[in-house]
Amino acid sequence: MIRSWALAVAAALALGGCAGTRPAAVAPAPSPTCMKPSTGRQAFAGRPYLLAVPKDYGRAPLPVIVDLHGLRSNGFEQAVYARLANAGPARGFIVVEPAVARGRQGWKLPGMTDGGSDTAYIGALLDHLEKTLCVDRRREYAAGFSNGAGLAAALVCGLNGRLAGVAPVAGVNLARPCARPRPTTLVAFHGTGDPIVPYEGGAPFGGDRTRIPAWMRPASGVFALPGVPAVTAGWARAFGCGKAARDRPGSEITRTRYPRCRDGARVELYTVAGGGHTWPGSIPIGAGKTTTQIDATRLILDAFSKS
Repeated sequence: MIRSWALAVAAALALGGCAGTRPAAVAPAPSPTCMKPSTGRQAFAGRPYLLAVPKDYGRAPLPVIVDLHGLRSNGFEQAVYARLANAGPARGFIVVEPAVARGRQGWKLPGMTDGGSDTAYIGALLDHLEKTLCVDRRREYAAGFSNGAGLAAALVCGLNGRLAGVAPVAGVNLARPCARPRPTTLVAFHGTGDPIVPYEGGAPFGGDRTRIPAWMRPASGVFALPGVPAVTAGWARAFGCGKAARDRPGSEITRTRYPRCRDGARVELYTVAGGGHTWPGSIPIGAGKTTTQIDATRLILDAFSKS
């Protein structure tokens, strides 16, 4: 939902990235090749994607993040907005910014009308990356914004535990937890003033169904979303976590953490008081307020580095 003209103007301000250390070593399971790849615009199965790798690529298998853009956006805009394409390689991650199917402007999630979802495509894309890059197959992740956040969350169950972690920003409640998912790190971000994907639940876009493409409408006909706290608590129950603990990293921020999850799973929610449909710490565009008290990009990389 971020327009390219706005991001093009802001791109020079956003490419600075985040500093930090490389991910901790976790018994890598390397894919077949560690030859230096071509970066930038690539293609797989008729869809383009953007590829960014660390400067020292090829020395060892590396973790990979698939970063999913929002509705009516694209991979370039997401790369600028989320800044993972720059900050991720600086911390030892391969980052991929894929595109949606031709003729659609967003990701298809399980439960949407006309069957099918983009879960299978992301799984096939990861297979392709494993065959063509030096990937640590035990450390594959997904992040996303809005509609892309919903797909990132849906991949926990849709890829049957393949992902080590997911990070939904402004869209964790677009997908539902499944029964006994395999251990995964889930770190979510959402603003209480989000006018697009409501924090407390209800109809998206303030109930304006004309803004929901026909292919995106729920097959059940039920447009009301559950609340973000309820969905996050549902994930915590599915992962066998303990009682929620809360702290305040900033005056606008409440962090809800669920301890003692089954087999090392991790669930965290950063709630931004008054925050809009935005990426915390990024360019102040989108619908509503963008907080500067936390940087979702850095926190996502911190979480993925520990999983």
